[in-house]
Amino acid sequence: MDLAEDLAKHDTDEARLRASISRAYYAAFCNARNYMINKDDNQFPQRHDHHKYLVRYYKGELNESKSDVEGIRSKLGKDLDIMRRFRVNVDYDDDVRKIGNLSKTTADVLKRSKRVISDIERGGF
Repeated sequence: MDLAEDLAKHDTDEARLRASISRAYYAAFCNARNYMINKDDNQFPQRHDHHKYLVRYYKGELNESKSDVEGIRSKLGKDLDIMRRFRVNVDYDDDVRKIGNLSKTTADVLKRSKRVISDIERGGF
């Protein structure tokens, strides 16, 4: 997450902002993945897109999803999904104009990533 924040400081450099979004997403993804595997004792099924699976897992859309009385898991899944879509755009698309203001989007992704990581670190949901 530190690298993502450092890269975002260069808010006029498209390449750094793209990299910031990607790094912030992966920081959140890895924390959520590790929680699912280590705390929830759940593994990714073979031949499945891990990124989409993790989103669906936290949103509660899968049989193996844990209950979500407080809605924390569902919010995690929604944040991961939004960040994943931006990450795909900045990693693979030549034109990022369709995501709007890149500096603003980067700030939004950083905020979401910090929230996901914080919720995961608190655990107990």
